[in-house]
Amino acid sequence: MFRKLYNHFVQGILKQKITALVSWACGNRTIRGKWTDVKVWASLADADAYRAGDMSVQPIMTLPDFRNGITDVGIHYVLEVAFRDGVAPDPAQIATWYAGLIDNASFTGVAAGDTSASHAGWIENQDYDEAARVTITFAAAATRKITAAISFTINDTITCKGLFIISVNTKGGTTGTLFSTALFASAPSLVAGNVLTANYSLTD
Repeated sequence: MFRKLYNHFVQGILKQKITALVSWACGNRTIRGKWTDVKVWASLADADAYRAGDMSVQPIMTLPDFRNGITDVGIHYVLEVAFRDGVAPDPAQIATWYAGLIDNASFTGVAAGDTSASHAGWIENQDYDEAARVTITFAAAATRKITAAISFTINDTITCKGLFIISVNTKGGTTGTLFSTALFASAPSLVAGNVLTANYSLTD
């Protein structure tokens, strides 16, 4: 009885290892988005001074890195453009992406099925100085990833639940492709004048 249980256990471990090796060899990987170097500054002047190399200026808050969830429409867009160019529905390549804020108010959750027109679990926060959603300018791909820096200048007292990536820059707009959503581990409370900065990367 003991030998039978032992053999079953060993076979199970071997199966897991073989599956993992085959998965790696076949390139079974997932595109992932991640927010890093997330900081809150007392003012735009402080954020600019730090970016210019003044290490005497420090953020008032540093938040943990966090991953995002790519929506169904987001991953479908990537697959269609990368692997089915010229085949219906053949979406046009999106030249520029934008970042927006997810409000803590009324928040109940994000979902893979969220779209720009329908995301019942959350609302967009528009309380920042920038006239439109913040433009994401990716650097050239290197070391298996692309990365961009973003910045929001807050103009009211808010609690920010997370961030999203979308293809249209209109604040509160309900068109375009909602690529991803991401939630802070703990929603930061921000006041007018604060600046939220972060880096966004896509990798495997």
